[in-house]
Amino acid sequence: MNKRNILDDLNNFIDSDYNIILLDGPWGSGKTFLLNEYVKENDKKGVRFYYVSLHGMKNIDEINTNLYMKVHPETKDVKDIVPNVINPFEEEVDTEKTLAYLLKLNKLRPNKVIILDDLERYASSDYDAFLSYLSSLVGTGCKIIVVSNLLDFGSSELYLFNTYKEKIFDRIYKAELFDTNILNEKFGEYQKYVDEAIIDLSKQNYRLIEKIVLFMKEISAKLKENNIKLDEKRTKDLLYYVTMFISTYYESRRAYLNKVCDRLPVEEEKDLRARSVSEASFLDVNLICIEHINYKLPKPTYKKEYLFFLGLYKAYMYSDFSLLFDFLKSLD
Repeated sequence: MNKRNILDDLNNFIDSDYNIILLDGPWGSGKTFLLNEYVKENDKKGVRFYYVSLHGMKNIDEINTNLYMKVHPETKDVKDIVPNVINPFEEEVDTEKTLAYLLKLNKLRPNKVIILDDLERYASSDYDAFLSYLSSLVGTGCKIIVVSNLLDFGSSELYLFNTYKEKIFDRIYKAELFDTNILNEKFGEYQKYVDEAIIDLSKQNYRLIEKIVLFMKEISAKLKENNIKLDEKRTKDLLYYVTMFISTYYESRRAYLNKVCDRLPVEEEKDLRARSVSEASFLDVNLICIEHINYKLPKPTYKKEYLFFLGLYKAYMYSDFSLLFDFLKSLD
């Protein structure tokens, strides 16, 4: 479902018959960007938003404690867990009030939206308790948006989640939010160098693109300090290599190879290992280099490509630009 359609539905969420919805999409797909637009548009209409990340939380009492602190920001130090039977939205919390009483008490029209992010990072699979808690929040006059990346669920977790999702969510939206205009905006001054390879390698992932652009800007600043100038072709080549480096480093399955690609002679392998910072860095760079070779070069000069990526690696991990600059200076 595209961005405009989801945003239209979100804008009608308060007045809809839906109470709990799930927005699912991979890391960097633009979910946060979309929700920020939604909050900005509806905050003007008097809708109140409360954001809680589920990352690392172990139970619903921890969720309730974090929500309580968002509703009551003046409470600076909550030493004890706030039990989930306590309604965070009561002006004066009375621990004698039962959950059943609270549900009957609040008959107000919903004007509050709770955003529970990072469902895949929630450290509990007790979905019965999760469902009960969400239902209690709905009963106190709230609408709820849960945000997830189901690709990060383990197979057993996903199987269990799938058995409960029908009970928990009134609607599930699959975020397919890639937008060429936003991509161009993200690449900024480097947009003119973007081609199909760059788009493909960036995996239409806005967070990856942000990392790519930040690294390009850092390299450009260092080049300027060292009076090294690149023409447009070299700049475009550099953008490709940075994109390959960043996308592989962050998106690869990280299944390290115990032996080097068979294109690499033994003596050459020894030389490259010696030039690398450590065994781990050798495996990192080797994996990136192999991805690059498989992607682009029919007859690669492995050592040359490896040194380019090693220069990027040292610059990115250790702020050591010397090898990268030596390599760039050596180019024809």
